[in-house]
Amino acid sequence: MCELMGISFDRPISADFSIRAFALRDEENANGWGLAWYPDRSVAVIKEPVEWRKSTHTKFLESYPNLTSRVYIAHVRHQTTGGVPTHSDTHPFTRELIGRDFCFAHNGTLPEYQDFPLSLYRPVGGTDSEHVFCHLLAKVAERDDLLNTEESWRWLHRQLTELNQHGKLNCLMSDGQRLFCYHDVAAWKGLTLRKLRMTEGRERHFEDGGLAIDVKTVEEPLPVNHGFVVATCPLSKTGWDSFYPGELIVLEGGTFSFSSHAVQRSAVDQSG
Repeated sequence: MCELMGISFDRPISADFSIRAFALRDEENANGWGLAWYPDRSVAVIKEPVEWRKSTHTKFLESYPNLTSRVYIAHVRHQTTGGVPTHSDTHPFTRELIGRDFCFAHNGTLPEYQDFPLSLYRPVGGTDSEHVFCHLLAKVAERDDLLNTEESWRWLHRQLTELNQHGKLNCLMSDGQRLFCYHDVAAWKGLTLRKLRMTEGRERHFEDGGLAIDVKTVEEPLPVNHGFVVATCPLSKTGWDSFYPGELIVLEGGTFSFSSHAVQRSAVDQSG
């Protein structure tokens, strides 16, 4: 099935994290992969409807020293709708809204996606994921706060919960500043979170039975870089917290800014 990964840090980190993490998982997700990051306010995306090992882009991405960002969204796809895998159907998807580049990746299936009306945006491909993204972002465009406030995050949670009533929905979305992470209300597939504090010039190593990854900081005067990694499955044996079913978490600049299930999280923290 599909796999998701999102990264939100206070300062830029190397993309080696995302790439290596997904490199060994594509055999079960053979219909495409994509990586989105923000070199500045604009989003950059590389994606292909082929396995990672068959891609001509991967050596470049793994060796390019200037590919750094505070926010990443990565996706590996197992096709559930449409015909032959195409570039247009490969995640992440991007759209501009009032000078902000949004990107979106989804795992799950929403069979009734064509029931969701379209207005401002239209899909290029034929997936339920891109259709839902166009529908959702058009609704965001109707708001004055453009997902800048806690009130708007609660509104976003209601929208995602409503969409989730029509199928399976795990998704990541970013405007380049924030990373919005939503876990399926029926706990389908899974979504996990890990907090990291990284010292300048040091590496953090994670591995499980199927992969090994190194997290690298970019050399800067400040000694500590902190942030979060979100992944479908834990990438190491310890340190990962599961999302609550139906939970929306907002990460910004490596900070945990919002949870739709803050009461439950607070109760767990107090009991621990």
